[in-house]
Amino acid sequence: MIKVNETTNANEILELLKKAETEGERIIIERAGQGKVAIINYADLQKLEALEDARDSELLRQAVKASKGQPSVTFDELLEELELTVEDLTSGDDDE
Repeated sequence: MIKVNETTNANEILELLKKAETEGERIIIERAGQGKVAIINYADLQKLEALEDARDSELLRQAVKASKGQPSVTFDELLEELELTVEDLTSGDDDE
């Protein structure tokens, strides 16, 4: 793993990107000695996402098992019960 400061010049960052892509090197960009951004290659990202999906699937299986015989509600019913709308949940979401 390579750690660099956020002020590292663009040419050096490009070289590090190549190392991440071709050698699987993991790059941490720091500010004030604290990691702020990680750069990994696409294969590592796919593995991470597969692990997250597996974890989410297991949590769902556990929740379904634990809820046997318990009443359930649809998403729309839950929103109605909480007096919310989808817009309430997504307002202020700057990522989209």
